[in-house]
Formats: sequence, C-alpha cells, structure tokens
Amino acid sequence: MALRLSVQVKKFLADAGYDGYRTRLLIIRRLKAVPFITLNPRNCKGNNHEEEMKRCKLLRYRWHAKNFLKAWWVDPDSEEFDSEFDARTLPEQGFSVGKSSLNLDSFKHRGKAWATLHAACICTVMVGVAKTASEIGRQT
Repeated sequence: MALRLSVQVKKFLADAGYDGYRTRLLIIRRLKAVPFITLNPRNCKGNNHEEEMKRCKLLRYRWHAKNFLKAWWVDPDSEEFDSEFDARTLPEQGFSVGKSSLNLDSFKHRGKAWATLHAACICTVMVGVAKTASEIGRQT
C-alpha cells in the first residue's frame, strides 16, 4: 500500500509474527526501509528460550551479512531498536479504538472514496472526544 500511495517509509515496525527472511527482504528491497521486527525463535534450537533467542539473533544477523544487507540490520537488543519500537504504542492504540469502539470491522462500503470518508469521520470523532475530555479535565 505504501508503494501505491508513494509514501516514503524509512523504518518498518512489526511484531514477531512478521519475522521471516522473505518479509525482511521485501521491506528492504521494495520499501527501502529498515525492518524493526522483534525476533521469533521458531525453528531455532536451544535448551531454553534465552538460547533460542540468542541463536535466532545470530541467524538473522548472518542472513543480513550473507545478503550484503548489514546496513539494514538493527540489533533487537539495542537502545535504538527499543526507542523506535516503543513508538508503535500510539498507532496501535488508534487501531484498537478504531476496531472496537468505532466498529471499523463492520464497515460495509467499498472503494477508496468511502474508506477515506469513513476514516475522516472517525478521526473527527476522535478529535471531538479528545477535545471534550480536555475541556472537562478528563485526560488519560
């Protein structure tokens, strides 16, 4: 979608469900973005979870190096990774509100125009709720 909309993506944040070599390669090659993806130690051998994670990290790093993609590697245990990944909180809260409170899952219309109108209405409602909460002193 980012490519179709000509949106420039510099960093791609995703949880462990997206931790795969094909996904990483797609993010790097097509989006030209740095994948900030938490590690998923599936298929990584070890005696415990810590060893599996250590092996997983090593395998991901080696894959980046083997494919000449080391410039796109960010250590998942680094401060840089933590600070970037923590930024996911706000959008995820917005998605949660949209899906549950505002019934995005029940959206029935098709097409870009309807989706845009629907999203604009939701954003307007969210701003109105936030403004009202601010004015009556109920900020969370």
